[in-house]
Amino acid sequence: MQNSYRVAYLICGFIQKTLSIEEEEELDKFILASESNMQLFEDLTDENTTDEFLKWYAGRDTEGKLIEMKKRLKFRKSSPVHSFWKYAAAACLLGIAGFGIYFIAFNKKDATTSTVAKQDKDIQPGSMYATLKLAGGKTIVLNGSMDTTINEQIQIKNGEIVYDSGAENQPPALHEIVIPRKGFFKLVLPDGTNVWLNSASSIRYPNEFTRQDRRVMVTGETYFEVAKDTSKPFIVSVNGIEVRALGTAFNINAYPDEPELKTTLIEGSIKVSNDVMQEILKPNEQVNIRGKSWMLFKGIETDVVTAWTHNKFKLRNNTIEEVMQLVERWYDAKIIYKDKVNFHFNGLIDRGLPVSELLKLLEATGHVHFAIDGNTITVKK
Repeated sequence: MQNSYRVAYLICGFIQKTLSIEEEEELDKFILASESNMQLFEDLTDENTTDEFLKWYAGRDTEGKLIEMKKRLKFRKSSPVHSFWKYAAAACLLGIAGFGIYFIAFNKKDATTSTVAKQDKDIQPGSMYATLKLAGGKTIVLNGSMDTTINEQIQIKNGEIVYDSGAENQPPALHEIVIPRKGFFKLVLPDGTNVWLNSASSIRYPNEFTRQDRRVMVTGETYFEVAKDTSKPFIVSVNGIEVRALGTAFNINAYPDEPELKTTLIEGSIKVSNDVMQEILKPNEQVNIRGKSWMLFKGIETDVVTAWTHNKFKLRNNTIEEVMQLVERWYDAKIIYKDKVNFHFNGLIDRGLPVSELLKLLEATGHVHFAIDGNTITVKK
């Protein structure tokens, strides 16, 4: 009985989009355990039975926890939204079950044969890769396989850059890490702050924080877990905006080809400001900046924002253009749109998939198809 309530809780969380990554994996295992589990999941998440199921489960929760959740997070039916979260049987047919990608398409059209052409040279996913630029112009290529010492202050351990704050006789200097398309990297700054850098991103920072603050400059997408130091605020400069923190975790998305700069707070507190505006964020809040327009959003699903740091794509009602923008950077692909695709996607996908397998997952909704030619992907109905 206890297990049944747990399953009901997980399915309810899936519907209301409140599951953590660990809970999603737990639900995956339940769905894949048997065909009857898979059918139960599909039945309970059908749009014709969802409201009835949520009401039933709320009534069974004697502590009222789920009722409180429903008041905060109302389930919204958005049409057309086609979920491709759990992919099981077809994944086995495609030979990709080992990647841990599970998928069931709801309200889908009749099954169609994938139009993703088989090719000898698929577009492979990105990997841990970066370039470290030292003072004086020296450039060092970094990848996930190396483990070495660059100088007395800098070491590469398990593929991550680590600075020794106790190193002596190191003159002040600015260092820069540049991440190309198809790359990502993790860095531990001299103060102990952890930084993740996504594809097509960069960070500039001093080899030692000797000023009254700890200031870095970034482009693209970066995630910070800031080491606490109340005497020295941590400041990120990006596109004329400053993000100030003492000890906290936050994500910045500031790609030049995207219309908005998005800063999302995971924990702690930050102040986002420029010469005329400022916003102090609380956990699960996001400020979107488009020119002079600032928009504050509350109740953000932060695991969606930070999924890339776990090498995942996590989609929440994303348009095909938004999905393919992620594909473009991670696979260094050129995207061409032959048709307009008016559907939205939800799902959790491992970024370790070759691009053809990822596209097959999208195609299984029955509302989009693709053609691959070299590094060019054409999107069509």
